[in-house]
This record gives sequence, structure tokens and C-alpha cells, in this order.
Amino acid sequence: MPATVVDAVKTPYPCTCRCHEVLSFDERVAGIEALYRIDDAMRGWGQTVIWDLAAPTLWRVQQQLGEVRWVTVRDGACIHSRLLGFCVHETIHAICGDPAAPNWGTPVGLPYGVPESVSIADEAAYLHPFNQNEARAWVGLEAVAYRLFGIEWTLLPARDVGTYGFVGGNAIVDVPEGYRRVPHFDHQHHTRRYLALARKLEDEARAWFSPQKLDEIAARFEAAEALGRASRPLPFPSAKEMARIKPKKPGRNDLCVCGSMRKWKQCCGALVAD
Repeated sequence: MPATVVDAVKTPYPCTCRCHEVLSFDERVAGIEALYRIDDAMRGWGQTVIWDLAAPTLWRVQQQLGEVRWVTVRDGACIHSRLLGFCVHETIHAICGDPAAPNWGTPVGLPYGVPESVSIADEAAYLHPFNQNEARAWVGLEAVAYRLFGIEWTLLPARDVGTYGFVGGNAIVDVPEGYRRVPHFDHQHHTRRYLALARKLEDEARAWFSPQKLDEIAARFEAAEALGRASRPLPFPSAKEMARIKPKKPGRNDLCVCGSMRKWKQCCGALVAD
């Protein structure tokens, strides 16, 4: 069985953010309550959140399977900054797309590939709406987290830079069957060009989060949350109880905190002295 939100919050691991040291008890409670509410909302939209510490690996599986309504959200040790940030990021994607559709209605081969039916001349135009939504999900963490949950500490997205498909470079990666690889500007090899294009997108995205838009996001989220809460398979334990759990190093047979889906003892744990 996939891990649940309760499995995630009751297994905090030490993180570089030092959340359990930096955040107050009340803030940690608020973070866990926010995760509970997001789990409810996703269920209300008909999505299954997979809380296993294996998001990168499970995303590759999802790309191969295609039409599955999964949301994989945990790719590291951090609960209150990275995991919650990942979840808010996905919530924004849900609002920007179709919340009831697999991958929010976005074809799984994007942004480094396009369906084979899209002409080469139309690649940039086809990818632009994806890039716009990715930029909104990237820059909107603070505004949406505060509007929905009253959270004011820094949330971190899943990666260090937004994942955009900028046509025109010479980077090429493998894509799922049915898609054509798109030569694109890559952040690692075309850093200045990539960041300049990203900055323009992200500046436009910030303006999208008007007070009216944030109210709309809150209304849609709360409607889905109510549906999901009504169909919870089990009651959630007290967020205060969960917030008191102190981080500890992964056990030898726990999933590795790098998200590889390998056991700790077989992955990063093998590099750490007991």
C-alpha cells in the first residue's frame, strides 16, 4: 500500500532546513494541518497522493503508465519546507489545469517532448501554456500558502529551478513513447539563457496572483477539501501529537531520503558511518 499523509508526518527525518529547531511548535502544528488539508483536497479532486519518499522514481513510473491519477510529493527528508512546498506547488498546478485529470491534464512527456502530432513549427507555442503554469506554481508558493493556511515561513519547491521547456537549444533527453524529443535550452548547460527566459515568465506569473485570483483558489480548494474530508478512510491523528515527534535518522530498511526508492542501507546510508 502507498504511504499516507500520516505515514509521512510521523516519520520526520533531520533536514538541512532544521525545521524542528527553527520553527515553533505552533508552526509545526500548522504545517501538519496544512498537509492534512491538502490530502483531503486532492482526494476531493479524485487524486491519490502518494506520500512515499520516492517521488522522482514514481514520477518516471507515472510517465510510463500515463493515465493514472497519482500525485507524488515527497522527494526528501524535509517535512515543513520542502514537502509542504511541493504540495502547494501541486495544488497550484491543479488549479491551473484540470484537477480531476491525470497529471492535471498535462501530457506526461512535457516539457522536453511534445506529442508526435505537434509540428516542429508549433513546438514553442504548444509548450508555452505549460511554461506559464509551471511559473505560477513556482512563484506562487508564498501567496497561496498564506491565503490557504496562514503560513509565513519559507516553503521550498521540489527543485532548485523551475522545469521549463524552452525551445531552441541543443539539449535533448529521452521522452515517453508517443512523444518527440524537443531540442531545448537546459539550465545546466545554458544557464544564462535559461534563467533570462525563466525570469520573464516568472515576473508575468507573479502578477497573476491578484487578491481576486487568490480568493478563487481558496474557494476551489475548500470545495474539494470538503469532499475529500467526507471520504477520509480513517480519522487523522492530532496534528499536535504529530508535531511533537522528533526527527531521527532513517532506519536501515526505510526508503532513502534521496527519493531513489532504494533502502537507506543500500543507498545514501551506505555512505554514512553508524
